[in-house]
Amino acid sequence: MLIRSAGLPIAVLAAVVIAGCGNSGSSSSSSETTPADAPAQTSAAAGKATAVDIKDYLYAPDAIEVAPGAKVTWTNEDSSPHTATVKGGFDTDSIAQGKSASVTLTKPGTYAYYCAFHPYMHGTIVVKG
Repeated sequence: MLIRSAGLPIAVLAAVVIAGCGNSGSSSSSSETTPADAPAQTSAAAGKATAVDIKDYLYAPDAIEVAPGAKVTWTNEDSSPHTATVKGGFDTDSIAQGKSASVTLTKPGTYAYYCAFHPYMHGTIVVKG
């Protein structure tokens, strides 16, 4: 009887610890952006500016929706240079640390862009209007 009652508190304690670890992990991962996460979207009206930060080798937000005529500005907060490049479309050229580059998009469509130096970096702009 003594052995069985000693095992029960240990089992309960183990269940609480395991449950606590699961909650901690899920709250941490929900605040981090991973490729599997849904992209954050920002909208801008025609003639309005939309800012995209480049930090930790990511575009933030990585997906935006703008109206025709909107200006999109990328600001590089990394120590490495970056670009915002669309094959057959716009290219910001190299953006140095602390610098910005902008494009004004007038034609409706979806623009998938990437960094020419770090091709794993991706972003999307949807021009609707």
